[in-house]
This record gives sequence, structure tokens and C-alpha cells, in this order.
Amino acid sequence: MTVRELYIKLKELEIPEDRYYLHGLYGNTNDQDKLSLIIRKGTYSVEYEVYHKERGNKHSARIFTNEDEACQYFYKCIKEDKEIEDKVKSDFQNNDTISKSV
Repeated sequence: MTVRELYIKLKELEIPEDRYYLHGLYGNTNDQDKLSLIIRKGTYSVEYEVYHKERGNKHSARIFTNEDEACQYFYKCIKEDKEIEDKVKSDFQNNDTISKSV
């Protein structure tokens, strides 16, 4: 998967662009408080870094030398986050509906 293909898959999942940063090419214009993927020149090859940035500090950073692996990892992380968020919303709506019927 390429970064462009990743972007297309994120659009298909209806992930809002303000939730991710893809090297300034797609998604939000900055990497603060979101899942990010950047491309940089490493010592021997191109590197792809996936991380979450919070309060100016990178967390859970992983570096890849393969674009496909980096994009697959990014997709897996953001999809898992979406599934958790959807479940929490669903549970909240179910509890709210039960409260109103009681």
C-alpha cells in the first residue's frame, strides 16, 4: 500500500481528515494530537515513521523502511481506534435510550 492508497482507504472508512496527518500530503496540516506518518531520509534509505504526537512530544513511534508496512500499520492503528470509538458511541447511545425509557 502506498501513502496515496492509504489516504483513499481512510476516506472509504470515513475517517475525518482532522484525525490524521500523512506527511503534509493528506489529512490535517499539522501532526499535533493525531496519528501521523512522515517520510524522511534515513542513514541508508528512506524511512517511514508512524507516531502519535501529544503536547509536542512523539509517542508510540515506529520506524519502517518499507512504505507498505508503514501504511498497513498506520491503517491498522486508525481502524482499531475507529472501532473502539464506534463501540463507545454505540454503548452510550444504548444507555441513553434505556435511561429515557425508564
